[in-house]
Amino acid sequence: QVCTTTPCALRGSGEIVTACKKKLGIELGETTPDGKFTLIEVECLGACVNAPMMQIGDHFYEDLTPETTDKVLTTLAEGGVPKMGPQTHRKAAEGPQGKTTLLEEPYGPECRDLEQIMKAREAAAKEAAANKK
Repeated sequence: QVCTTTPCALRGSGEIVTACKKKLGIELGETTPDGKFTLIEVECLGACVNAPMMQIGDHFYEDLTPETTDKVLTTLAEGGVPKMGPQTHRKAAEGPQGKTTLLEEPYGPECRDLEQIMKAREAAAKEAAANKK
């Protein structure tokens, strides 16, 4: 499944479709003679930040070029397991310049001590009951 929605199209999904057609020897909507691959064009798969991308089975292959597309398809055809996710140096959905924000360790809110909170509630309930007498 090759995404061809606007973000992917602007980043070269047409070239990815062409690379798939060339590598697999089929057109959109067709299946390879061995039954391993069916090529279809789909609308947004939700990985726009890493466009262009394709989904094979349950796995996303992102930041594709015609060369990386060929490599993914070759690996799969040979029974291998290609690297999933971005096919570049990126990790997950980092921008092309890498991580640029949220560089320090997160702070607060600190985890609450539920045991201490329960003891305080019990003490308050006892005090309230004692004051009613």
